[in-house]
Amino acid sequence: MLNSKGGYILGMEVVTPTGMNLDIATEVARSDLGRFGHQVAEDGLERFSYAKVEFTKHQNVEEKLQEMLGYVVESLVRQLPRVLNPIPLLIALPKGIEAVHVREWIIGSALNEYISHVETIQVEGPRVVTHALKAMEKYDALMCVSADSLVSQMASLTEKKAVMSNLNPWGLIPSEGAAGIVLCRKNLIDTLKLTPKAQLGYVEVDDNPADRRGIYRLVQKASRVMDCFGEVYSDMTNLRAHTEDYGFALGSRAEYFTNPNQPKLINELWGTMGCCSSLALIAFTIREHHFKQPASLLIFGENKAKAFVQLISG
Repeated sequence: MLNSKGGYILGMEVVTPTGMNLDIATEVARSDLGRFGHQVAEDGLERFSYAKVEFTKHQNVEEKLQEMLGYVVESLVRQLPRVLNPIPLLIALPKGIEAVHVREWIIGSALNEYISHVETIQVEGPRVVTHALKAMEKYDALMCVSADSLVSQMASLTEKKAVMSNLNPWGLIPSEGAAGIVLCRKNLIDTLKLTPKAQLGYVEVDDNPADRRGIYRLVQKASRVMDCFGEVYSDMTNLRAHTEDYGFALGSRAEYFTNPNQPKLINELWGTMGCCSSLALIAFTIREHHFKQPASLLIFGENKAKAFVQLISG
């Protein structure tokens, strides 16, 4: 299990195709107002689903990611207690994006006065959480943000038959967006008498499972140290590898979960958000969960990485 002593969460935010903050993004998605677009194949028979952020000024992928990151960082800065300014910033980006350009952009922006240090990493899914917790070994507080655009990879994903369509239910919905959280250590919570929104109570990551049973093994491992997992929140997609893995997990430890047959899936709200989906899932869970009991987050990376994260009341 990873050291999650630095895992008190003070703030969270998302930008998704349905809105530029967490509340709007969630409510608009739930209203089902045409949140997914459709691309028709050349044969005119297959229709592929996708979700695209339409309200940004920029359409170039790198500039668009920067703009969405700006919305998230600005919102998180507003949520920060003044005593925590300036704060270190960790930015997680997908491979293929020039990380140095994003770092230079944030340093040159008006937001830089709230940032004490900028670090960029290029990882996806659960590894974002891993890197954030490792960074907390150096800091008392940390802002961690991420952005990605799978919709910009629509052509290659379609070619791989990885996109959900009317003819292929075993796929994902390419989407894009940004998300972020503010992490804080317990000593700072106690000293400043801050009120966290939630706490990371348990974190376990499998970076490279050899088969489709990564979540299954993580759930089994967690059951040795916990009696109850609570409600299920996940960024799993309709990819067969994800649904099979979740099925194996339920088959072994369904009694530990609350309503395991009705997991709350952000993929159904916003599509698949790539490397920022783990932070988006944390933000969504904190907004939705009542915390009378724990919430268990099952995080599926774009590739093989998996994570089991439990959130408890702060």
